[in-house]
Amino acid sequence: MGSAAPEFRNEFERMVVYHAWSRGKYLDLFSRLPWRVLTRRRGATFESIRNVHFHVLQVYAWWLANFFGQRQLLWILRIRGNPQSVRELRRINREIDAAALRVVRRLRPADLDRKRSPPRPLSAPPPAREWRITAREALWHLIEEDFLHHGEILCMLWQDDIEPPYTGVWWFEYDHDPKRHSDLWYADPKSPRESPGGYVRAKKPRT
Repeated sequence: MGSAAPEFRNEFERMVVYHAWSRGKYLDLFSRLPWRVLTRRRGATFESIRNVHFHVLQVYAWWLANFFGQRQLLWILRIRGNPQSVRELRRINREIDAAALRVVRRLRPADLDRKRSPPRPLSAPPPAREWRITAREALWHLIEEDFLHHGEILCMLWQDDIEPPYTGVWWFEYDHDPKRHSDLWYADPKSPRESPGGYVRAKKPRT
């Protein structure tokens, strides 16, 4: 698993906590934006900022429920349409974060590379042959979904000249444990503190 800071048992726990923190920054920003900005059809993978964010949560819900046994998340997969408020997105997000943290804290090193067949979504055609994956691969799939689609959301925000929340790893480390990371430049009072909780600021005019 590699080395991890004392506050995290392993690097998967660190990554799950990081993405929970990062998604929280986006939700803080969403709560300050008009709903029409979040639901505008933009030609993205799932059209709108709201839809793309919800897609990430549903991917987490599917894998956590069907592969890692967090069956209490199945209700998220039964939602018809998309959430109708940032408050609803937050509620779903909290349940996803708690379930993901339970999973990574319970997994032992030996569990990570044990292969098994994931359930097949009912809408998917039968595979040519049974496929098997490891828990490590499933977790990395969730991590890549977060990175990929929140990069996409960042670009959609820029379409409206909205500054995305700053979610750099060093801000996460300092925000998570400022005492332990007091030697980072974020501890310097003169250091610019970019969007600690998400904010709206017009970008510089395009040239």
